[in-house]
Amino acid sequence: MIILKIKQFIGVFFALVAASVTANAAEKIIIYGDDDYAPYSYVEDGRFKGMYVEILSETAKMLAPDYMIELQPIPWKRGLAELANGSSFALFPPGLKKERDYIQPYSIAIYRETVVLFCNDKVLKTPRENFPDDFVGLTIGVNAGFLLSDRLMDAANRGVVKLEPAKGNEANLEKLALNRIDCYASDRAAAIYSLKRLPPYFRSVNFRLREAVELSGEDTFLAYSIKNNPTYKTDFIRKMNSALERMQRSGEIARIEKGYVQ
Repeated sequence: MIILKIKQFIGVFFALVAASVTANAAEKIIIYGDDDYAPYSYVEDGRFKGMYVEILSETAKMLAPDYMIELQPIPWKRGLAELANGSSFALFPPGLKKERDYIQPYSIAIYRETVVLFCNDKVLKTPRENFPDDFVGLTIGVNAGFLLSDRLMDAANRGVVKLEPAKGNEANLEKLALNRIDCYASDRAAAIYSLKRLPPYFRSVNFRLREAVELSGEDTFLAYSIKNNPTYKTDFIRKMNSALERMQRSGEIARIEKGYVQ
């Protein structure tokens, strides 16, 4: 009888230990990010990389051991679709769009992306500080399929400037370097990142980016699905926002940014 009670006690003890371990186990969170958005988030040589990936990897360390965060790449349109139907929990880095009513809530802002005009040396021999008045008649390169700035599109629609599309940052930078376009409208970080990937010839002729004016800016966020509501959602969002705020205050986000824009 004593042996039986001891066995029963041991069984109950280990059951309680197992229950305690389960209760205290970290929640595994998968956060998806755009897989083709260099230099912010992209896949290269099988690795998920980029400015936002680095930032969120640091916040993941702050949220451990309560939450074990895994960052995974996903095609952008698919990422939005999964956020909309609730099959995913969070996605980065959308801007704030009112039509995306399937997002609730957004995190605090992670970063502010800016669209600027880079112009060649010949154009900038004349001071050009006000857009579009100082850019009348110029040809501005843009990435095909991307709407970068309402101010730029308005000027083009009124015939003040001419837009010339090309496929991608590198193609437009080559045209700018060879004076085939007057200016290039691009996300600042994306242009700087792409400049580093140009063929050696462009470095040998000392081509450099010269920024004329800033056209627009947009904050980016970590977006949560309104349909995906685990019990820990409120706690996770609070702790993630706190981690992002700490990184901003400490200058860590600015440090990470420098690795991509200098």
